Amino acid sequence: MKLSIVIPAKNEEKRINRTLKTYGSFFAGQKLSNEIEIIVVVNNTFDSTLKIISEYSKKYPFIKALETKYASGKGGAVSLGFLMSKGEYVSYIDADGSVSPSEVLKLYNFIKETKSSDGVIAERKIKSMTLKRHILSKFYNLIVSVLFDLPYKDTQCAVKIFKSEVAKNIARKLSNTGWTFDVNLLLVARKLNYKILEKEILWNEKDGSKFSLIDGLLRVPFELFSLKKLEIVETVIHLFNRLKTHKRKGINKKKLNVLILSFKDIKQPGAGGAEVYIHEIAKRLAKKHNIFMFTSSSTSLSDKDVIDGVNITRKGRGLFVYFYAFIYYMLYFRHDMDLVIDTHKGIPFFTPLYSNKPKILLVHHVHKHMWFDEFFFPLALLGYFLELYIMPLVYKGISVVTVSPSSLTELRKIGFDDKKTYISYPAIQVKLKKAMKKTANPTMLYLGRLKEYKRIEYAIRALKKLLPEFPKLRLMIAGEGDYEKKLISLVKKLNLIKHVDFLGLVSEEEKVKLMQKAWVFLMPSKVEGWGITVMEAGALGTPSVGTNVLGLRDSIVDSKTGFLSDSFGEFTSNIRRLLINPNMRNEMGRNSKNRASKFSWNSSAEIFEHVIEAVNSKKDESLLSNKAYPWEVALRAYLF
Repeated sequence: MKLSIVIPAKNEEKRINRTLKTYGSFFAGQKLSNEIEIIVVVNNTFDSTLKIISEYSKKYPFIKALETKYASGKGGAVSLGFLMSKGEYVSYIDADGSVSPSEVLKLYNFIKETKSSDGVIAERKIKSMTLKRHILSKFYNLIVSVLFDLPYKDTQCAVKIFKSEVAKNIARKLSNTGWTFDVNLLLVARKLNYKILEKEILWNEKDGSKFSLIDGLLRVPFELFSLKKLEIVETVIHLFNRLKTHKRKGINKKKLNVLILSFKDIKQPGAGGAEVYIHEIAKRLAKKHNIFMFTSSSTSLSDKDVIDGVNITRKGRGLFVYFYAFIYYMLYFRHDMDLVIDTHKGIPFFTPLYSNKPKILLVHHVHKHMWFDEFFFPLALLGYFLELYIMPLVYKGISVVTVSPSSLTELRKIGFDDKKTYISYPAIQVKLKKAMKKTANPTMLYLGRLKEYKRIEYAIRALKKLLPEFPKLRLMIAGEGDYEKKLISLVKKLNLIKHVDFLGLVSEEEKVKLMQKAWVFLMPSKVEGWGITVMEAGALGTPSVGTNVLGLRDSIVDSKTGFLSDSFGEFTSNIRRLLINPNMRNEMGRNSKNRASKFSWNSSAEIFEHVIEAVNSKKDESLLSNKAYPWEVALRAYLF
């Protein structure tokens, strides 16, 4: 059984017929009868709901009724359905059928193809909603936001899908079984550190809602305040337990204790290539050492976690993480840690100012003028000054790891010594389930965060220039970010709606398919640390066209695995060269795949192991002691 769909139903004779008819015919038509079960949990019902379900069960055997005489509430019914489900993934929907089965299937395919997530919740793209429901929804969201600070745009949409073990674990911990159980569910998920994503679906309000004005204004606030009380009690208990055990009795002192200070970890919203990088390194180091990571807090995760053997502490929202890192280091870490890995994301944690332990500084790229593109003036000026003038002084003589030759060059310019700077490349880890053919018509792909510095407007304007010659040309833009609305406005202004697909957040499997099918991968960014998506596309045989900037000069070998461009005109011209020449595309695709195969996370972790050994060594250097410089270490690790 692949997917279980739970439908809570109390006296739903007026609406359940339509919903079961729609869902039954859809999944039967999709030939998914053996892969799905629909469990309708009938609780404390006195109408003909059960009889209607029985009739549909005869026609569609995957539709089942689960009856309880208890007044379990909506949340109790969903919880019971979760516990009795047999699918690898478990979902729930409302009995009114406000979400079509095709939308549920899309959500299921998304989580199935995104193995790193534990669940996905729906954000409603509303087709229609009554004024009363709209007002109540706004009121509900306001209270939830103030009380719980959950990071989701829509906590109350009744379509959520989880891995089976996650769903059952959450079901056993629900305190509220009434209208606000969905918030309770997400609070439990946060405390248990489950990674829950959010994806937009189409939603259409149906008649017959049982959610009344009294429920919205009286019962719901009471339930939410009760949940807040439980959350406070749990937090107090957690803090008390930590005070009793803060001496870390479980640390194995036979191993090296390594503290990593990082702005984000792999589970946090907005985690990108930098977070993937440090996690892949950390989990390999954890096989030999005790690895502790301190990172910023997230409204979707608790402050303690263990991921792949890495012990994580989260504290301090946004820039406050730097302050909390200092406090926690002085209170908890300074006595037990043997070595500190200080990561730079714009600015580092400036650990040399308060730690006398051996240190390694990890730098992806130097931001320089990007500070003024991404931040308002006073903060931008401060960040610029700290990075370019204070950081080189504070970290003078400390070993540095960076991710590309371009970043090495930039570090050299601001005062770092090549003899102390090691290159540990990001690696490619693409899981190919099925080879896909290129699209019949020319297709360009951008995949990544939608940020201003990514200059995605280059790709859109290039499409406009190329359409007269390639009338069937399409541009696919996959990803999310704060620049999306401006990009959509530009597409409308240039009358390109029919030629541009905004795909939003895509699953891991969908990413692989898109990269395989595209003719050309585009990366017009102002700066990159490395260009991990360029390498991923290359690993799948797709050449890239990028701008001739830091990072991309390393991930794209000009005229061999793609083209580097010095201007918008050259960027457009290089795309055209690949579109009109299939032999060139195929050759560059083969070159890209061959080059990507040379990078591995094990080799990158080997660099870190060497640097750790070097900075932690207690042997004094002498005239005859062995030396291993960064260039030799890189050559041994990568052999190219």
